[in-house]
Amino acid sequence: MIAFVTAPIPGTSLLLTGIEIYMLVHLARIHKFKLGLKEIGYSAVGIWGLSTLLQDVALEILTFFPGIGWVAEAIVAAVFVFFLGSLADLYFRK
Repeated sequence: MIAFVTAPIPGTSLLLTGIEIYMLVHLARIHKFKLGLKEIGYSAVGIWGLSTLLQDVALEILTFFPGIGWVAEAIVAAVFVFFLGSLADLYFRK
């Protein structure tokens, strides 16, 4: 939902990255998995880099299809967060 609202605003990927890191830390805590600051930092950099790459893809779509680009960017962000949460949940369960 946040991705849909903030899609046209530049620089909101940092806000979304913070929420994604919070989700990872919360999932780790649920599964009694200890994350140190080093792991959280690596995760933050990785998530930010990947989300920036996906945002660039969505912006390319915006170039070819104005109007659809904002929707595409928000959909890409929502799908990314869903799969990130699913993968993190699977990882922390083991």
